[in-house]
Amino acid sequence: MITAAVAGKCRELVATDYSEGMLKQARKKCGSCSNVEIRSADILKLPFPDESFDVVIAANVIHLLDDPYKALSELDRVCRPGGKLIIPTYVNKEKAKGFDKTIDKAGANFRQDFTYESYREFLAGAGFVKSRTKLIDGRVPCAVAVIFKQRNGQ
Repeated sequence: MITAAVAGKCRELVATDYSEGMLKQARKKCGSCSNVEIRSADILKLPFPDESFDVVIAANVIHLLDDPYKALSELDRVCRPGGKLIIPTYVNKEKAKGFDKTIDKAGANFRQDFTYESYREFLAGAGFVKSRTKLIDGRVPCAVAVIFKQRNGQ
């Protein structure tokens, strides 16, 4: 869904997922986009060189991981200095009980039970103290973090 939404704004876009089912959906939605490459990848060990991308988006995955700090480290590694990390994740599982049960049935249960505040604390704990976050409220609340990667140690 995110790939289809941002593809028109990108010169080149590499979309990855660990799930073959999600990759199949992305290929179906974005098959006609000549600027989109869809690849299988593990967020904990991305198959890209350091500083490969201007913008890195990891949508609604951090809450599913046993080691979300390792994922943040990998996302940061592949982002160029001066680039952006955009990391939306579902929060406040209590409010999204029905959605959470659907996710659990699909085999993708929440490993992290973030609230908006605990998500901000998580980012700070990873060293991203100057990240911008916004809560998108609704039936399934989502916290969106935008992290601007520093240039030359600034």
